[in-house]
Amino acid sequence: MKVEYINPFIQSVSETFSSMLDCEVTHGKPFPTKDDGQSNHLIGIIGLSGTAQGNIAIKFPAETAMAIVGSLVGTNFSKVDSSVVDGVGELVNIIAGNAKVKIRGHRISISLPTVLRGGIHKLSSRSIAYITIPFKSAKGDFEILISFRPNAKEKQEAMHESAYSR
Repeated sequence: MKVEYINPFIQSVSETFSSMLDCEVTHGKPFPTKDDGQSNHLIGIIGLSGTAQGNIAIKFPAETAMAIVGSLVGTNFSKVDSSVVDGVGELVNIIAGNAKVKIRGHRISISLPTVLRGGIHKLSSRSIAYITIPFKSAKGDFEILISFRPNAKEKQEAMHESAYSR
């Protein structure tokens, strides 16, 4: 996956955490996802469509999700409830929306968020490759998983339209 597709998501995570949570994040080196399906995490997923296709997923350990959503809504959570699940969905929606406008040369639509919680969830398959970006913050560690594949024909049409709309 090209760096120009990964960087908008990294920037969006950093900006969102800084502005909404007053919390700085650092990220590690992106690596190919090895999803074993074992997870006790909350995973917020948004689909991407248009001149590119894919998904973005944010994978939070329960403690991190409760700390982050608690900061957003100004309360402390002792267990994962519907408010925490909704907060994870909203956070992935904000991050995907901000990243979408940073990806140049593509017209992208985002789906409504889906949040998976606990149990066994396998995000990857043979036909969809994800890149994982680990993040660290004062609220806890988490990961962003990105699958992004340009659709060559639609990308060409979008670039053609933008050249004539100037």
